[in-house]
Amino acid sequence: MKILYLSQHFPPEIGAAQGRAYDMAKNLVKEGHEVTVLTTFPNHERNRSLFKEETKEGIQVRRSFRFQDTKKSSKARLANYFSFMFSSIISGLFVRKTDAVYASSPHLFTAASGYVLSRLLRKPFILEVRDLWVDFATILSQFSNPLLLKWARKLENFLYQKADHIITVTYGYKEHLIKQGVDGRKIDVVTNGVDIEDIQSAASEEKEEIRKKHELGNDLVVLYAGNMGAAQGLDVVLDAANILGPEAGVTFCFIGEGVEKDPLKAKADFEHIPNLLFLDSMNKEELMPYYQAADLCLVTLKNHPLFHITIPSKVFDCMAAGKPVLIGVGGEATDIVLENEAGIAFEPGNAEELAEAVNKAVKNREWIKELESNVSEVVKQKYNRRTLARKLSGILENVVKGEKND
Repeated sequence: MKILYLSQHFPPEIGAAQGRAYDMAKNLVKEGHEVTVLTTFPNHERNRSLFKEETKEGIQVRRSFRFQDTKKSSKARLANYFSFMFSSIISGLFVRKTDAVYASSPHLFTAASGYVLSRLLRKPFILEVRDLWVDFATILSQFSNPLLLKWARKLENFLYQKADHIITVTYGYKEHLIKQGVDGRKIDVVTNGVDIEDIQSAASEEKEEIRKKHELGNDLVVLYAGNMGAAQGLDVVLDAANILGPEAGVTFCFIGEGVEKDPLKAKADFEHIPNLLFLDSMNKEELMPYYQAADLCLVTLKNHPLFHITIPSKVFDCMAAGKPVLIGVGGEATDIVLENEAGIAFEPGNAEELAEAVNKAVKNREWIKELESNVSEVVKQKYNRRTLARKLSGILENVVKGEKND
């Protein structure tokens, strides 16, 4: 089967969306499909051409023009989204043949591009809902223009209704869409997961080097690796570090970028908060030794009902590295961690509970080792991306067959 896969986020950029798109496309190729990914140029690079073709792990990758997102204004972000939407439609029309159009959201404009291409190419349109983009943009005040949000909601509902099939990454998202009037019979859940090959290639011998380099000594290291944005609510970590104090035997290590990184560093400096280490973003290979050096991996979101039906992909990244998850996310994500004895939970946004959980871990290192022994096997059994790609492959084949039989 020939699959046209749209995702604005794709390597060499670093992030959860990029990782899922790459791993899923790569594993669909291993399942025997021909996959063409429509994406754009890495955001940190200037466009040197309007279009570019390359091959990566058997995936045909077609990059198309976009305005650079400066991360400083909603206008720049929208220009980035709209420019890719239009350029990806043009790029997609030059793909010689396809059986299905698979578009990944966020954001909605990539999904809109997928819908237009599906109609122009007369092929089924499958929409992947990775997050509730309009809802989260509203909660986090990313777009304050009420007219813009109104039209975004209309576009979202239009795409949900027009999609021949929908893939969500959590069961909570599926229920949320059904409550919005989407036919549940056309929704399947394919969760996030991990690439097992990456686990096997993780470097552990650099663990002591990392601890020595950053003077971590015998501290219990809590690692947060990823986007430092408004949704994550990372102020709670700084408040917990303040509660624990300088003699706690704990270091909170932050690796990544995001709009909240500078404010967090400024708060840490102003309040003289101890036991914090901020490092720049790293690629997967560079990051793995830091996972090995950590004792716990932190996953947190703000305390809001919609985040309770979200499962951050970081949960699986942490588990893939064989590390217990220190989770401050309500609902489905916490259920996964606790039911599989893969970590410790605290109430989202509750600094005292976070400090208490970390203090308990400091005093009971053997318990942390027991949790660690559970983690990797759970991922291999339940959240292997090769297995998940096989599930998605079957869904896509059924959609295409159903279309042909109509």
